[in-house]
Parts: sequence; C-alpha cells; structure tokens
Amino acid sequence: MKLKIDMHVHTCYSDSSGSVSEVLEEAQRKGLDGIAITDHKTIRGAYEAMRRRGSLIVIPGQEVKTKQSEILALGIRKKIEDNLPILEALKEIHAQQGLAILPHPTVPFFSGLNVKIIKNLPIDGIEVFSSITPLPWYFLKKNLELAYKLKIPIVAGSDSHSAETVGDAYTVIHCEGRSICEVLRAVKLGQTFIGGGPSKLSFKLRMIGDAIPHIISRIFKSRKVT
Repeated sequence: MKLKIDMHVHTCYSDSSGSVSEVLEEAQRKGLDGIAITDHKTIRGAYEAMRRRGSLIVIPGQEVKTKQSEILALGIRKKIEDNLPILEALKEIHAQQGLAILPHPTVPFFSGLNVKIIKNLPIDGIEVFSSITPLPWYFLKKNLELAYKLKIPIVAGSDSHSAETVGDAYTVIHCEGRSICEVLRAVKLGQTFIGGGPSKLSFKLRMIGDAIPHIISRIFKSRKVT
C-alpha cells in the first residue's frame, strides 16, 4: 500500500501554535494517512496524539538537539535528552528501535555536519524536503545529491509550527501495512519518495523571524575562542 505521512510535525507541547487536536484535524483534512509528532524536548504531544488519532497513523518522535546537529528520532517511546554528543544520541534512538533522520542537512546554521561526518554516522534517513525551508527547490536539489551520494533513504515533512502547515510536505511510503513498525521498516529500506510543496510565504517569514536568535547564537558559538 501507499501511505502519505508528514514526518516532521510540532505541536503546542513545544514551539508550535497548533494544539494536538488542530494538528490531527488538519492532517485528516489534507488527506494524510499519518503524521510523526516531533516536538522539542518532549514526547508528551506524541502520546496525546496517539490517544486521539482516530484513523490516522501517529509515529511518536522527538526533534533532538545534539551537540553537533538536530536529529529527528522516529518511533521512540522515551524522551531523549538534548545536548548529548551525536553518536550517543543516535545510540539511544536505536536502542529504542527508532530511526534517526537528519533534518535540513544543508541549510546553513541548522546543521553542524559535513558530508564526511554524515558518511560515518549511523543515520537512517535524510529529510530532503521541508515545506518551511527558504529556497526550497535549491535545498531539495542539494539534499537529494547528498542522500544519493551517501545512499541514505529520503523523507519529507512540513516541519510544521502551526496547524495550517501540517501536511504541506509529506513522505509517500510503500509498505505492507499501517503499523508503525511496518512504516519505519519501509523508510529504512528506502521505499519512499516526496510529496507536497512549500508552505505559504507568510509562514516562512514567521519562521525566519523566530530562527534569527538561533542563527545569531550559532554564529557567536562558531567564533568563540576556546
């Protein structure tokens, strides 16, 4: 079967304006088969979504901030602490039988990893398209080149921080069933391609404004003399 799943969604449990109910309603309205809830620092929103999912598939996850880069942890059941070394975070994700997905890998200031480092990490997938990324088609091309070069499966997601943008981008997954295990297995096997498109400019401008303090912090850290 072919499933449409937004693999990168935030809720009001972290930095989204969308409640769990609003996120689930929008996913259904846009005809998705499922979503991955990937809040920062918590999986409480994912558990609430799993309780209230109706016919949707809800993959519990977390966007984990490691010392080197952010990682999407999909299929986990326990929160993973931030600011771990990336190898330790990946080990914890895999210990929970989860998948480790590298989001926005080529966007400046949002990934501290280069091709050589990524090549030597046990990454299960690369998010090649995010609907809120600036210059989306430019970064899609760069991300696809990276994924194909390293032979790593591809996924897409909205990186939604408001209910309206849920499902703007999603992953199309060919899998044998609708269980979380079957979906994650298909992703790991690379039985995926991308769907959807960019979010509206108004949402992107809002996200850029919210990201400016994060970018400034990254710049100062990179210049800090140790």
